[in-house]
Amino acid sequence: MWTEYDIEMKFLTRLCGSVPADPDLQKRWLESRQPKTKPASGPSADELLTEVNNTTPTVEEEPPGFCVFQRHEGKLVLRQATFRAHIKDCARILSSMYMKKGEEKGERSFSVRALNGVYYPPENYWVPVLNSEGQTLDAPTGQFDKPIHVRTFQGERSALKTMEYVDNAMVRFVLRILTHQSGKPVITEKELEEVFEYGGTHGYGGERSDGQGRYTATFKRRET
Repeated sequence: MWTEYDIEMKFLTRLCGSVPADPDLQKRWLESRQPKTKPASGPSADELLTEVNNTTPTVEEEPPGFCVFQRHEGKLVLRQATFRAHIKDCARILSSMYMKKGEEKGERSFSVRALNGVYYPPENYWVPVLNSEGQTLDAPTGQFDKPIHVRTFQGERSALKTMEYVDNAMVRFVLRILTHQSGKPVITEKELEEVFEYGGTHGYGGERSDGQGRYTATFKRRET
């Protein structure tokens, strides 16, 4: 039923933490990212909030708008679900703006195939953040400030947003592609390559609009 690939992403620009450190902001942050319909097997909003609160560091005198990486067993991590979301986002854009529509009657669009055919092993919840040598990290490279403009009832105001970041980061994870009984995966290797080629320029994670989170990716099919 599944074809599995080992994925490796090497970041060319900073990989930025994007989870609010402030517990009061975490609930609003999660609410803004929730899908309209909760996945049947997905955690509830309260479960996600508890997870985020338990996996973000306690920071004394944290700056306003401080965004961090989650921690698991003392190491910097990312949820693997965020990579699936990244792939689905890229697939939607490619399907509507780049790929030729299927001419055969009943052929599914690329975005639909990616939405329903790209998953990850259920036991692999966390993706460790690695350095360029493939070692896990227990601390980010550092943090930086970014001026932002926010609209309030009193008008536009300026503020600073502070983010943790890792230089020369790398991640490795496994993807599962739904495979027809004939042995043909619903996403071809060429399509997977195009997703990562586009995604590497589009960027993953926080501060994509400023060119952060850009990467190169390689993948290798696992032997069964």
